[in-house]
Order: sequence, then C-alpha cells, then structure tokens
Amino acid sequence: MKKLILCVITCLMVTLSGTAFAWSDRSEGRPEQTLGQLMNTASLSIWHDRNDVFHVKSTNLRGRHVFTGVIQTDGRFYNIQEKELENGDFVKVDRDHNTIRFRFTGRGLDEINFNIRKGKTVKFDLYRDDREMPGKDIFIGKKGWHPRDNNFRLKNN
Repeated sequence: MKKLILCVITCLMVTLSGTAFAWSDRSEGRPEQTLGQLMNTASLSIWHDRNDVFHVKSTNLRGRHVFTGVIQTDGRFYNIQEKELENGDFVKVDRDHNTIRFRFTGRGLDEINFNIRKGKTVKFDLYRDDREMPGKDIFIGKKGWHPRDNNFRLKNN
C-alpha cells in the first residue's frame, strides 16, 4: 500500500511539473559561443535550462548598442529576474503577465530570466539599434542555432 501511495505521489509531482523539460531541445542549454564571437558580435543569447528557466542575455563588448524586444507567451510569465541592468535599461511586464518588453543599452552584459506557467509557446521580436536584429546574431540553445530572422517562436513539446 505504501508503494502504491508513493507511486501516485511521484506521478502527480511529475504531472504538475509538466513543462520542466518539455521545451524544444533546440532551446535547451546555454549557447557555447567562442571568445571571438563574444568579442566581435553584439548578440543576444536565449536558452532554457533544467530548472525550467528561460534566459535572454545581451553581450555587447564593443561599441554601444541598444537591444529592444517584445517577448510574448500564451501562458503567464512569473519569477522574472533582471541582471546587470544599468541606467536606461528596463524590463516591463504587462498586467496580464503574458508580454515582456525590454531595453538594454550601452556596453557589457544584460540579462532577464523568467519562467512560463501554462504556456505552449514563447514568441520573440528582437531589435538592435532600432533595426530588426539579424538572425545570425541571435544564439539559441547549447548549439547556438540561429533563427531565420528577428521574429520567431519556441514551442513546448
């Protein structure tokens, strides 16, 4: 009887954690960029980790660039964390918690992290210096694949 109860509790916990490892394999793991890529390209890295957290990180080690974007989900964003933001940078979440707008300015590294509850997709619309961000400067997941353009979505499997 105890084994049955333990089995039911385990199944319930796995079911409730639902999305923990369910996002596209293409988005799993931090991109492995070379030092040359990091030094020479004002880029955005996007990845999902084992703790069910999405990361969006700008790398801007040369020159001054402004990254802006809108991130949307059919679920709700929660546990939104900002890292290394400076003056002029912002992260804004709408009232329904399904849209994030951000602006990263200047030089260096800026990052936002978030979870998604009950969502099947997350859509990105990304810009650098008020122009559509080239897909080649967006690195997604461990293999650092590039989307076709600045407007793309990731799906929960």
